[in-house]
Amino acid sequence: MKNEQPPLISVIIPCYNQAHYLPESVQSVLAQTHADWECIIVNDGSTDNTKEVALALAGGETRIRYIEQSNRGLSGARNKGVAEAKGQYIQFLDADDLITPRKFEIQLQVLSEINEPSVSYSDYYCSADDVTVVLHKHFPRTRLDSANPLRDMALNWETELSIPVHCFLFDVRLFQHHNVQFDDTLPNHEDWDCWMRLFALRPKTFYVDCEMAIYRVSDNTMCRNDRRMRAGFLAAIQKQIKLYSHDREMKKVLNKKLSITKWAYKGHAPPLSRFWWNIYTALHSYAHRVIPKSALSRLNILLRRY
Repeated sequence: MKNEQPPLISVIIPCYNQAHYLPESVQSVLAQTHADWECIIVNDGSTDNTKEVALALAGGETRIRYIEQSNRGLSGARNKGVAEAKGQYIQFLDADDLITPRKFEIQLQVLSEINEPSVSYSDYYCSADDVTVVLHKHFPRTRLDSANPLRDMALNWETELSIPVHCFLFDVRLFQHHNVQFDDTLPNHEDWDCWMRLFALRPKTFYVDCEMAIYRVSDNTMCRNDRRMRAGFLAAIQKQIKLYSHDREMKKVLNKKLSITKWAYKGHAPPLSRFWWNIYTALHSYAHRVIPKSALSRLNILLRRY
């Protein structure tokens, strides 16, 4: 084992104007059967009563720490939490989400026996504002291809694969030893961008086939804003294409993902993008046999600008 003491888990809860959800989220940490943890609440410049609620929660529990900063977005808040973390493992938990009581206990059964940096992740389900109401359990798969998790994540994220951030439990060394952070310039999909960096390190990865994360879906959930999600995902993919510019295979995979994502979000693209996609679809459906491949290649390059 890594050591004889129970591993300390650092739970990082970024909070921006979600004080009304925060007590439930923190309560799901307090309910853990594995009790050796710290919980870091990062108030990311909230204008509601987040500070008062967080301090009340921390006042009765020494394992809860409160930090505040000017608004830097979800990525900035998570990065602040990682920088302040004292644990051997990192658990991200958004202020409106929850985890089930045995999550730490079960995931640590595997991770605490591994000497090298590793990752465990679980299944999840979606709930309404009332977390006792299960909205659905059938969504894209949560299990990565064990043979090549990085490629699977690059190609199939969001279309065939969906893993919310709080499903994971990370060895902190993956962040601290490799300077891995969330990109605070991305409006969304910062988690996918970060996981791409983490899984490029090829950590040992363990899946727990059990629903141990609860993802709350509400009218204000960011993923409901499809146009914004499209722009963020395309920006994240294009960033990764640049990072893999010297890796021919991964660049090919990511360019394919770029096309898949544009198609998946085509109804939420700006008008000019939809115009080009209509042309693209027509060409590939009816004229690909007569148009030279070089011409189609040039069209692909043009489309990627949108």
